[in-house]
Amino acid sequence: MLYIPFHKFKYLGGPSTFMKNLKDYLDEVGYQYSNSFWKAKGIFFPMGYRPQTLWVAKRLAMKIIQRLDGVYYPSKHGSNYIKLNRLQKNNYQKYSDYIIFQSVHSRDQCFNMFGEIPNNRYSIIYNGVNTKIFYPDKKIQDIKSKIKFITTGSFRNIDMIEPIILALDYLKKNYNFELHIVGPILNKDLGPYFDRDYIVYHNSKDLKGVAELLRSSHIFLYSHLNPPCPNSVIEAIATGLPVVGFDSGAMAELCHFSKDLLAYVTDDVFQKYEDFDYKKLAEKIEFIIIDFTKYKEIALNHTNEYSFYDCGRKYVEVFNKLLN
Repeated sequence: MLYIPFHKFKYLGGPSTFMKNLKDYLDEVGYQYSNSFWKAKGIFFPMGYRPQTLWVAKRLAMKIIQRLDGVYYPSKHGSNYIKLNRLQKNNYQKYSDYIIFQSVHSRDQCFNMFGEIPNNRYSIIYNGVNTKIFYPDKKIQDIKSKIKFITTGSFRNIDMIEPIILALDYLKKNYNFELHIVGPILNKDLGPYFDRDYIVYHNSKDLKGVAELLRSSHIFLYSHLNPPCPNSVIEAIATGLPVVGFDSGAMAELCHFSKDLLAYVTDDVFQKYEDFDYKKLAEKIEFIIIDFTKYKEIALNHTNEYSFYDCGRKYVEVFNKLLN
């Protein structure tokens, strides 16, 4: 049986969202996992875990499975990136028997920063969403009267909001639109960007509230530097929204069916925020406005790309392979 420390992930953020979804899936399908480290044959955790515990796990011949998304890197996190990476790098290099990456880009980041591992020691499993909550409204809405853009997330950094606002400021003379912003503002320095008459700010919503707002919108806008596998994007895909953003991180992987809606940045694994050009994003926004019906149809044909049933099943396959 596998020990999974679900109780340690109660805060806001991607790992906690994933762990909640995984627990719900395992409980629904009846997969038996252990709440006790001492009664288990293996341990699974996202990001990093206490080395002292993993040292004991090694001595007990337990299998150690680590899930990694992105890493900390100099262009975004400064000289502190080495310290910030220390725990997950230590786990990765010294203890983990198997790694699950969220995307090819996530793997490339980790290989670049922590070193490569053989193919038989890792899998790539994209995140998934609860499709009972995130499902589409299959009517193709009319955008002629007013366009409803939406972006969701926990807004921490300037790269998550400034390019979107600057692009829409650039376009507002030519189009009638609203931008619905959903999620907490975790950085007070971002406040001035929310002072636009076209913005409708919804603060935090539960998953059902987020899904309802997505379904009532036309186009999802996303800006994030080097995202490993953003839940906001896969939620938008599941609700049938065309996604417009930058070709950064795993975006081209997740949006493989509509990559022409992503603004080019660079070919670097670790892109820099200076390479985000809001005018290129504005071009992509205008591009989809002109041909909205086509891209809405494409989006509706790919709403089942990232179901958590598929994601959870792949995790169980890894767990069983390692434990058996």
